[in-house]
Amino acid sequence: MDELFALRNLFYTGAYQQVINEANSRSPLSESANQERKVYLYRAYIAQKKYNIVISDVKDSDIIDLRVVKLLALYLQAKDKNDATKKEEIVKEIKDIVGENSANQTVQIVSATIMVHEGLLEDALRILVRNSKNLENVALIIQIYIQLDRLDLAKRELASAKTWAEDATLAQLMEAWVGLRTGGDKYQEAYYIYEEIAQSPSSNTVKILNGQAIANIHLGRYPEAESLLLDALNKNNDDPDTLVNLIVVSGFLGKPEDVINRYISQLKEVAPTHMFLQDLDLKTSLFDRAAQRFEIA
Repeated sequence: MDELFALRNLFYTGAYQQVINEANSRSPLSESANQERKVYLYRAYIAQKKYNIVISDVKDSDIIDLRVVKLLALYLQAKDKNDATKKEEIVKEIKDIVGENSANQTVQIVSATIMVHEGLLEDALRILVRNSKNLENVALIIQIYIQLDRLDLAKRELASAKTWAEDATLAQLMEAWVGLRTGGDKYQEAYYIYEEIAQSPSSNTVKILNGQAIANIHLGRYPEAESLLLDALNKNNDDPDTLVNLIVVSGFLGKPEDVINRYISQLKEVAPTHMFLQDLDLKTSLFDRAAQRFEIA
């Protein structure tokens, strides 16, 4: 078995602290495995928003895989700070790196991730399709197609991947994503996928709990969804996706306005530029303008 198999699965299911613990405590069998282990270690730190650890650890003399991961940390840090100039510099640099290292899998997934954050979805797809037999590439391709509302293409990619990676944890997650977008009976199937993955204590993560909760929301099982989300909040009370989903399910449950507003305030604290908040501000503004038309003079 691939010595990094377990580490990858922990990363894909969102068990980032376990990835860090495993990567720091085990000795790999080869130098190449050691380098890949470092890639997942630093990506896990990035997922926890601990950007400075990566930025300070990775040196200019390190291999390209680690240097592009450092660029991802720098990019996301700049994004959190709304530093448009820094982001533009990093995007330009990553495009140059892709041109020189187009066959490198880490370069592909990291550069495409940055492109997705920038909204450059077609650029991301052009990078990812260079290696359609890398499961993480396929997973991001499917996420992009879902974002573009091209469910037909997402289903095609999923069907192809299942011919060579059906039992992989990431392939199961991909099937759940597509199922949640497809709807109907697929909502229940997606729930079962997340439920099965969550049976492993190491995989009962915030990410998987949110997946179960979203499936329950679509199935109209709002109390069950809330319970899962509160479990997720206990694991990480700063997770933006959990807070967004709690805002949504609280509305369905008819929770008091002050409860919902507290979740919104918490989301503003941890992710002030979150798309949900931008959409909420837009809709609030549109509502206020529409209401003004009906004010009594």
